Amino acid sequence: MNEIITQSHKKYLLAPQDINSHHTETKADVLSDWKEEFTKRIQTESNSRKELFSFNDAYQKPKYHTKRDKVFLSVESFLRSEPLQKNDYVKFVSCYITTGSKLDKKYFKNDLKKLNEYYKKVDEAKAKGETFNPFSLKAYKRYVLFMVLKFSGEYTSDLDEAFGVQAVGHRVYNPLTKIPSVLRGELPFKVKEYDIKRAYPAFIDIELNTNHRATIYEIIDKKTFAYLLNSNVTNKDADRNIILKELSKAYGNDADKVCTPDRFNNKGGAFMDFSRHEKEYIERFVTENDLVNYVRLHDGVFVLAETICKNIQFGKVEFSIKECVKPPIENEIVNFYTIDENNKVCTSPTMYADFFIQEKFLRISTPDDKIYLLRDTNNVVNYFSHKTDTVSYLKSNINEFGNSFSEVADTIARENFSGIIQGFLLIPSLELNYYSDTKNTFGLPFSNGFFEFNGTGIICKEYTDVNGFFAPHEIQSREFKYTDEVGMFEQFLIRASIGRIEPNTQNTENIVESFKTMFGYLCHNYKDMTKNPCIVLTDMDADDETRNGRRGKTLISKAVQEVQESIIKGGKEFDSNYTFVFADLEKKHNVYIIDDVPAGFKYDDLYTNILGDISAQRKGLKAETIKFKDAPKFVITSNWVVPYDGKNASTNGRFIEYKFTNYYTTSHTPKDEFSCVFFQDWNADEWNRFYSFVFRCVKLYLQKGIIKTEYDKTDDNYRAYFNNDAVHSEFHRIIDQFVDDPLCTEFTVTSFLNVYNDTLNPLRFEKMFTTRNTKRLIDAWVGKFNLESIDFGIEYSQRTRNWIKK
Repeated sequence: MNEIITQSHKKYLLAPQDINSHHTETKADVLSDWKEEFTKRIQTESNSRKELFSFNDAYQKPKYHTKRDKVFLSVESFLRSEPLQKNDYVKFVSCYITTGSKLDKKYFKNDLKKLNEYYKKVDEAKAKGETFNPFSLKAYKRYVLFMVLKFSGEYTSDLDEAFGVQAVGHRVYNPLTKIPSVLRGELPFKVKEYDIKRAYPAFIDIELNTNHRATIYEIIDKKTFAYLLNSNVTNKDADRNIILKELSKAYGNDADKVCTPDRFNNKGGAFMDFSRHEKEYIERFVTENDLVNYVRLHDGVFVLAETICKNIQFGKVEFSIKECVKPPIENEIVNFYTIDENNKVCTSPTMYADFFIQEKFLRISTPDDKIYLLRDTNNVVNYFSHKTDTVSYLKSNINEFGNSFSEVADTIARENFSGIIQGFLLIPSLELNYYSDTKNTFGLPFSNGFFEFNGTGIICKEYTDVNGFFAPHEIQSREFKYTDEVGMFEQFLIRASIGRIEPNTQNTENIVESFKTMFGYLCHNYKDMTKNPCIVLTDMDADDETRNGRRGKTLISKAVQEVQESIIKGGKEFDSNYTFVFADLEKKHNVYIIDDVPAGFKYDDLYTNILGDISAQRKGLKAETIKFKDAPKFVITSNWVVPYDGKNASTNGRFIEYKFTNYYTTSHTPKDEFSCVFFQDWNADEWNRFYSFVFRCVKLYLQKGIIKTEYDKTDDNYRAYFNNDAVHSEFHRIIDQFVDDPLCTEFTVTSFLNVYNDTLNPLRFEKMFTTRNTKRLIDAWVGKFNLESIDFGIEYSQRTRNWIKK
């Protein structure tokens, strides 16, 4: 049966003679003949002595116009309005036939599948060296006149020959049957069609006294059913036994009464039988509904839209209404121009505005009162250079060919600084608000949807349901599908944090968990003023001498950049005292990375930026205040040790340090271990593993908060404060005097500074030690000294503010 179905077959049953009559063209031009007769008659009746009496002269003398004349004149007026100019099938197919190029389907308002069928027929004809054009203007004009005459009651049988009206078998052919279906509604009035519902199945039910018509197409699809009925001995490979087997699915043992030997052995036999039923019920429908002005189309009847036919059921035959004879609008798209019947290009500020809004242009309200436009695709914001790019953008959306294209192009070039600008101003303004996670949710924008963790699971949402915009980012070009598979980045994070392939103790499991919450915290862009620390990434056992980096800190910052819009600054270029240090910071940035800060970096200078608003001073512009909720989270990476003052609660609450082991080094990098460059060489599967890990880390962070890894900072403090050889040497010269003196049981900052500032000490002018830093240095030394000494220790008395030797 598959061989039969896949053969070329007609969608509808046609008698052999129907093929020729369907394409019959008559040479008579009824409208032209009438215009000539009308002009001569009016000249005679009006006794005009004008030497050259024209059709327009006759038109200007309504006193002599008959009712029939008025019908013809209404058709003439309608055709002059170029009604086909607004028919997309005519426009698109004509362009393809004329230029070989296809207009943008984006602006096609009707059924794209049907348009593609027309394109295919054009291609097939071209391959044969022929031209296919289904839209004959002459045939269309004849059709309009025929329909108007019929529905006005002015049609007479003597016009049948001129209009090519003829009866063939049980069918009547006329201009309506010869016009493409997509042009049937292009009339000066509205019409509707009553046609027989499932005509051939109904006729078979009448013949067999069965009731299969309502469900037949659920058993045998419509195209196959038509092919089975139409097949006959003249069809190649047609086999009646196979046809009967297929028909028996619906009709059982009565299948041989559907495909009878007579119908199978005679070409067009089925058509003749069914068209007889067709004619019978069409005539009954016309008679019982008292129709006078109507036009038959095979198994249907066209009437004026306001006509009501109450009798639509005739036993097993039922008529249904097709209200919309015009091709239905399936694409409610607008353009910024129209072309009227005089081929004049029409635009307006409102038309421009409607088009820009349709194309997802957004106008942003700004303090400087200038026009800022955005292109919004999936809530992704792209600024549009309207002064230079608007005309070329509009030109790319001109859906015309020939002179019409040039006319529209010239129009938009002239209106660039008038109507188009006015159109921009008609776009409602809005405030640019970027998307933000909530306290309990987290989402990322991918090309296949917005994926959100809502506290229980990951769901995919349409962008129309997402509140807020996204800055352009590579993530939006990637498709996402969640997976539980462990990817390269997750393996890297585990190894970099604990120095081994996987956790083997509770302590190492805790460290891995803390690193995951840290990463989840940076990927989640919601900010809580009470819990918004700056993340500091450093090296385990850093000594401030060899500075053996390459532990993987940069990969963390790059990973964050693959998730959130980030800004990165080198540690040496970030100067908190520089007025324009935040000049390039924008609301779109969710993470601010300060990479590889030097020794002595002033962490305290970030206090207010971490937990408050940020003043972004632009050069030559007024400073913009970025509110805390829109400000970024901070990340700092360093190869130097970071000091820690256990007594400084404000600093400790603002910074959390994570140390990377030496699992990865210059001689053993992630690239060596995984045989690829992270992010750059990943395929789609690896990206899915990465983003799935991101969701798991954020989920862990939302459940447990950010977990700190506790480190003993004694050595770090000592190395941080004494990384200068001169400071180190001079400090120990002085402190040794107190430690080595058996009579000295205590000392203070003052006593230390007295030794340093001795008039005989040439280093006193270097200001190495002051009242501001001496206590911190002594505390760092004492911590180191107590850790290394087992004989005795030194402790600080808060009450007396001195150090006591025990």
